Amino acid sequence: MEKLGLVLSGGGSKGSYEIGVYKALKKLKIKPDIVTGTSIGAINGIFITQKQLLKAIYFWRNVDFEKMYREEDFPKMKDPELKKVYAQYIKTFISEGGMDVSKIEKIFSKVFNPKKFFKSDIDYGLVTYNWTKKKPVIMKKKDLTKENTKSYVLASSACYPAYKPYIIDGESYIDGGYHDNIPINLAIEMGATKIIAVDLRAIGLKKRIKDKSIEVTYIAPRNKIGSFLVFETNQAKRGIKLGYNDTMKTFNELDGNKFTFKKGNLVKNYNKYNDIYEDILNDIFKGSNNIIINRIFKSPTFKEIINRKTLYKSFNNIVEKSGEIFKFDDSNIYNIKSYNKGLINNLSNTEPINIDLIVEKLKNKELKKVIDSRKITKYFYNSINSKDKSMIKFIPLFRTEFLSALYIYTVKNENETY
Repeated sequence: MEKLGLVLSGGGSKGSYEIGVYKALKKLKIKPDIVTGTSIGAINGIFITQKQLLKAIYFWRNVDFEKMYREEDFPKMKDPELKKVYAQYIKTFISEGGMDVSKIEKIFSKVFNPKKFFKSDIDYGLVTYNWTKKKPVIMKKKDLTKENTKSYVLASSACYPAYKPYIIDGESYIDGGYHDNIPINLAIEMGATKIIAVDLRAIGLKKRIKDKSIEVTYIAPRNKIGSFLVFETNQAKRGIKLGYNDTMKTFNELDGNKFTFKKGNLVKNYNKYNDIYEDILNDIFKGSNNIIINRIFKSPTFKEIINRKTLYKSFNNIVEKSGEIFKFDDSNIYNIKSYNKGLINNLSNTEPINIDLIVEKLKNKELKKVIDSRKITKYFYNSINSKDKSMIKFIPLFRTEFLSALYIYTVKNENETY
């Protein structure tokens, strides 16, 4: 009989991402039979074993710096300044051997529901590390009790040296990531025949999978969530959205890579615009200087376009790079039509730029002071629109901005109603 194991890695405040994954799995009607976790994954695993999605979302959406830490001398900040956070970690590690977990204990007491946990048909396991005896400790649901569950979950979450070791029966325990930050082997040992593993890409050891016959589907953040040290409400909300989006993309229910689009949007967009995009680019370079052309077409993407063999993946990369240039929210789910319209509107509201000034600053190594990809994209767009081929000499310096301008020009001229 097939059993699905959901494996949750450690990763501190990035853990909100795992709840987004769980939300998507519920939407997809994918139910885990076994949940294993390390560190923050062990805490999130409690929510999932108890089948409390809404409670998990509420917890993460309301988590903040002051709820997580006891020390009174932390600066009160709505948007924590990371340097100060690191400074305090160093200070408490040197003076006290790490942060105190007393506040996390109180939070866990509210999270843990022994009745729901032990009656759940989802099995559970966690990894921690006995620092006193220098050996890993694996705890499964059958080994846990109403009395000791909190201790072992908090022991797994004691991210040393940021936190002090957690004491159980006089012995020191630290973060399970010191042994296995993605406990896939534990899930297999507990009977999983198929695995979905959430890798928050945090610091920690990753064990080689012992049974290579087991199918493992990995889900990992494609976008930056933020520092694993900073528990902050907006970062947590973003993490949940990204976890949901990436999971739906992994199971082909949404489109995109770093950006997310409704299912089928990108195929339609590619089929509608790719040939026109290639035609316009080839027309731009007709009769141009071969030396410059050769420099430009060292790029694989340009080679594809000029040879009229633009791959679906390459075209969509240009679509997403355009969103990056105009700083679109990469946690949203977009309809491609409104996304394209947003690019056009943002470009229209961008001030033009003197490209010669940019090049001069580049030569003087002052580029960081003046570079604005939006303005450079606007320059290329205007040049394409006016058929000013003098822009070609600047393309080797700003390939991405040029390709983005060309994409926006293509969709704008094919949709004048925008």
